[in-house]
This record gives sequence, structure tokens and C-alpha cells, in this order.
Amino acid sequence: AAFPAAGQQTKIVLGYTTAADFVPAFVAKDKGLFDKRNLDLTLMRIALASNVPSVLVSGSVQIGMGTAPAFLQAAEGGLDLVAICGVSRFKKENPMSSLVARAGLKIENAGDLRGKKIGVPGLNSFFDVVFRKWLLNNKVALNQVSFVETPFPQMRDLLKGGTIDAVLAIEPFRTRIVGDSTGYQVADVVSEVHPDLLGAFWMATGDWAKANAGAIKAFREAYAEAIAWSLQNPAEAKTLEAKYLGVAGPVVPTYSTEVRAADLEFYAAVGREIGSLRQPVDVSKLIWK
Repeated sequence: AAFPAAGQQTKIVLGYTTAADFVPAFVAKDKGLFDKRNLDLTLMRIALASNVPSVLVSGSVQIGMGTAPAFLQAAEGGLDLVAICGVSRFKKENPMSSLVARAGLKIENAGDLRGKKIGVPGLNSFFDVVFRKWLLNNKVALNQVSFVETPFPQMRDLLKGGTIDAVLAIEPFRTRIVGDSTGYQVADVVSEVHPDLLGAFWMATGDWAKANAGAIKAFREAYAEAIAWSLQNPAEAKTLEAKYLGVAGPVVPTYSTEVRAADLEFYAAVGREIGSLRQPVDVSKLIWK
């Protein structure tokens, strides 16, 4: 499949959430890497990752960020979505997130969370599901903890106000919460569950992907180029992070365009364990070739 022909721009609305993982998208937009491949791309910020499948299906977004739990749940429910390009991985040697507890509380381990309210960025989001797995691994029953939907940018204020007791915070928000002593880090929940996990990826509806194979190829090339640029120009990448997210942190995510069947199989097993998935899902059909 060739790129869209000259003069035939493919219009794409790209839906992202507020996390440092998406800096290469801001770079590709800002540096004209989409434009030069005839992709007329508009960025749209979406408050909660769990809202992305519905905006894709409605057609208001053509490519949207996904995390495996909601993606697999959508597939189980019969929605035709495909993963078209990876965004990031969570690696133990580069921790991007933490369970962060409110200053003044004594929370040292999973057991201390019994009876507490924990902010997660969307129910059935990546952090919600991985955190539930971590609780089970640590012998804490899921009904002993309250889960509260809390977008990343609001976590600090809700901790400060005492509405919630702890949050699953990602960069750049984690640094901000810990930096002004609103909270303190308890555990790298993600790495304790798995040392190398698929984080976010880009997804589209199967119908859109079939009709726009050339545009997907162009998007992947632009995105890979943007990742390389971000790593070569870290200071300028941080400037764009602040411009698009309103805040920048010191950590650079582990960017990766890879999505493997094994990545999705891990989440499918966790989903069945915590009860968010009922049926087996054929993950091989969910990755766009």
C-alpha cells in the first residue's frame, strides 16, 4: 500500500490522553512529520482512556489511544477495533508510574489499602486492571478497596483535599504530586506485576483500517520518526510535553511501536482472573498487519 497520493490528504483526528507517553504524537504534529506524508492530522485530548472506544466507533476520532484492558473488553463485546501501532512499554528499569499515597497517611504495602479510596484513571483502564492484579497478588480482596475514577490532572488536588487516599499516577503528574509533598511513593505496582508490559498503543476500527491501509503505513512511519526525534532532542521534546499536557516531568517514557500477541494474551489472562473478561478472545485478529 502506497502513501495517500499528493493532493489526497487523509483527514485523521487522533485521540490521546494526558500522559508523557504521547509526546511523539505532539512532535510529529509540530514538526510536520504527518503533513509531509499527506496526513491531515488533528490532535484531540480525551479525559479518560475508557471513553476512547466509543469515540472511535462513533467516527469522531479515526485513531485513538488504547490500553489492552478496554481494547480486549471492546473485542469481547463485539466491537471491531484493531491495534495499529505501539506507543509505550512499562519497563522495570524505567518506572513511569507509582502508587502514590496522601501525605499524613501511613500506607506501606497493599494490606494498608484495605478500606481506602484509590484514584484510578478510568475503570478498566490499564492502571485499574494492573492495580487489581497487584492487590490479588498481595492477598487483598478487591471488595476491600474502593476504586474512584480520577483523571491524572486532577489527582493532586483530590489527594490534597483528602477526597481520595492514594492514586495510580503516571508521569509527568507523579513527579508533581511527590515534588510538593502532596503524596509519597508506595510501590511501582506495574513492575511488580510484570517487568515489561505493553502500555499504550494506537487503535482504529477494523473498517477504517481496511479502507486506509496506506494512511496507516504513513502514520507508522511518521510515528517511528517522531520517536527517534524525541530521543535525539530531549529538551525540545520536554517543551512540547509542557505545551500539550500543561506540565512536563523529568522522566522519558520507554517509547515503542511494537504490539505483540503475547502482550495482549497477558492482559486477557489477567482480565479473566479479575472478572473483567468472561470469554476467551482471539488476540491474533486484533493486531493490524
